[in-house]
Amino acid sequence: MNITFKNATAIDIDKVFELNKNLIEKYETNLNLDFEKNFIWVKKKIEYNIENYQYIHFEGINVGYYYLHDEDGNLELDDFFIFDEFQGRGIGTEVLKHISLIAKEKNKDVFLYVFVNNQGAINLYHRNGYKIVKNIADSRYIMSTQVES
Repeated sequence: MNITFKNATAIDIDKVFELNKNLIEKYETNLNLDFEKNFIWVKKKIEYNIENYQYIHFEGINVGYYYLHDEDGNLELDDFFIFDEFQGRGIGTEVLKHISLIAKEKNKDVFLYVFVNNQGAINLYHRNGYKIVKNIADSRYIMSTQVES
């Protein structure tokens, strides 16, 4: 499978934001959350970090994004998206293998947040060695995987 990665640019901010917004609207179960305030925070996070986001290319087509960064001595996989029309082809698994190699090089474990109702993503992470380590307000799980020595 020919997957490559390229740095995202400012042109990608709106696309990444829309992906985030759609995910939150679809899966967030905490209805007490101030959605507009949350969306402003998400947009600022993306704007500030966009050069650290990676395009995911499959057969020359942009099929998604991910953002991997250092957080408290580990790596956080943040904003990992495979566009709907490209899901189910093994691309997500290949990206997770790539992230695992980065984690091994840095000798850091990887963690991520996932909505409890996003069963497709949870299944992908389970198949790739991630385990649920914490439930946050019955809205999200923190999942992690350890670097293999």
